[in-house]
Amino acid sequence: MRRLMVRAGIAGVAGGIAMIPVGIVLRRVLGYSLNVYGELLLQTVLGRTPAWALAVEHFLISWGMALPLVAVLAHRRWGSPTAVGAAYGAAIWLVVNSLALPLAFGRPTPWQLGWSAIGPSLAVHLVYGLAASAVAVRLDRGRAGATAGA
Repeated sequence: MRRLMVRAGIAGVAGGIAMIPVGIVLRRVLGYSLNVYGELLLQTVLGRTPAWALAVEHFLISWGMALPLVAVLAHRRWGSPTAVGAAYGAAIWLVVNSLALPLAFGRPTPWQLGWSAIGPSLAVHLVYGLAASAVAVRLDRGRAGATAGA
């Protein structure tokens, strides 16, 4: 379990880091609304949204969300890691960001808001899934190589 937690931490943080430049372009350059629920959660808990808290929250969530992905990739016998990562990123977006969080915060779903709410958020979650799966596979290959050489 400890090994899974460490691998998920590394893969999740890598996925979280990969999201950042895409998110910056989509939000600051193109003007799309992103990280609405991260900010709402901190506003609810802290009464404000300091940058340090947004970063901590982002990486803790990235780590936690990587746990199932890393576990699946370590035991998969089917499909490409790229396809699994993309599907996982899309699934996170669908279940968490487009259904659970709007319900929890009493907000409209992205489907109700239109493509400007769907596309950018889905894009950063696809990037997360792709990056986290690539790192998880790399970690598994490194572990397999170390085991074979022992």
